[in-house]
Amino acid sequence: MKNTVNSKVLPNKLTLVTVNIPSFHSVTNFLVIRSGSRYETPKNNGVAHFLEHMVFKGTKSYEGSKEIAEAIEGIGGYFNAWTSNDHTAYYNTVPSSQWRRGINVPFELAFTPKLRKEDMERERGVIIEEIRRMNDDPSSLADDRLGEILFPNNSIGYSVIGSEETINNMKIEDFKDYHTAHYAPSQAYFVAVGDLEGKDIESAVLEECAHLSEKPISKTEYIKKPSKKALKLLNKKTDQTHFLLGSSDPILSGNNNNQAVAAVLNAVLGSGMSSRLFLNIREKKGLAYSINSGYYSFEDTGAIVIYGGVNTQKIAMTLEALNEEFEKLMTEEVGEVELNKAKSLIQGSYDLRADRPIDIATWYGTSFLLGNKRTFEQAKEEISAVTAKQIKDLAQILFVKDRLALSVVGPYETDEIFASYLELK
Repeated sequence: MKNTVNSKVLPNKLTLVTVNIPSFHSVTNFLVIRSGSRYETPKNNGVAHFLEHMVFKGTKSYEGSKEIAEAIEGIGGYFNAWTSNDHTAYYNTVPSSQWRRGINVPFELAFTPKLRKEDMERERGVIIEEIRRMNDDPSSLADDRLGEILFPNNSIGYSVIGSEETINNMKIEDFKDYHTAHYAPSQAYFVAVGDLEGKDIESAVLEECAHLSEKPISKTEYIKKPSKKALKLLNKKTDQTHFLLGSSDPILSGNNNNQAVAAVLNAVLGSGMSSRLFLNIREKKGLAYSINSGYYSFEDTGAIVIYGGVNTQKIAMTLEALNEEFEKLMTEEVGEVELNKAKSLIQGSYDLRADRPIDIATWYGTSFLLGNKRTFEQAKEEISAVTAKQIKDLAQILFVKDRLALSVVGPYETDEIFASYLELK
């Protein structure tokens, strides 16, 4: 039986999406909210992620984290949450017979948290240790520092986790104010995936939302400018040099027609062990152990980012090799065989994701949030339509030297190598 996907906007402006898969024996419940670093200020940076931790400390119906865990794990389910630059997600998967409780828990977490001062003080230490763990991981540190130069003068480039300073300065009122300002039905998307036969999901969601009303939300506007060449270097004693090199542009946004083109370009460049970066920089030249690229899309911008973990003595050679790859993409059209291989890689990954309930829920939840409401099959058709010329044209926009932002963590007293690469000096 074909999966049935339905969506509607409820009277309080919450968007409901249901994906009925009768062959499943479970229901996955996924609630995503416009909450993340792009909705923060320098002063409260990290509050969205901290708030995500705080809601698990107790809600209207669940006194504490133990009761919340037992509500889901006690019926054989599992649950979790995450915060990114532009959204926070709460999800669980439960046996289909327990679908009603599965819906209750994420709505309780998101809309009726206790937000107690004593919980904040305890959790503050946990967040600080999370920051310190990231600071001990050079690749994570380079990634965290890239945003502010990849998305200059935009909060979407802020660190998701914040800094020790901002976390230490937060008061309980900061969480309550942020929750009031951003946790609203109009900013929420709920997706139910699985065995939904005979289950009135809409009535259950309306019951959970009965105490919520529509309210105006001020949107954080993105300053629509592409990235400019910029360098962020952290001198740190490491055995490798860790770098991220990226280019951002509004044409890479999640609701833009270039999304499929960007996905195929990324696959050709650095997705998997048959990509150009892996074959040429690792296998052929032996310059790096880790080398790959990723495509990241948001509501009004996006980026392609290359990550490398490289022998410190070979960083200049690695950057030059990247230049060669960029030049080929900008001057030569991708051949038919390589183009079809990249398309098959992406389309196959969509098929695999369509078999995993949390991936299905994430797909529809984030797609609706980005304003790009499409099924897996529609996305596969978009990938099929991408041409070699489109890839070349997009590469010519993204990979010119004036557009590249470079974040580096490694044992360097000066930035001479990297400034020279970017032609900053």
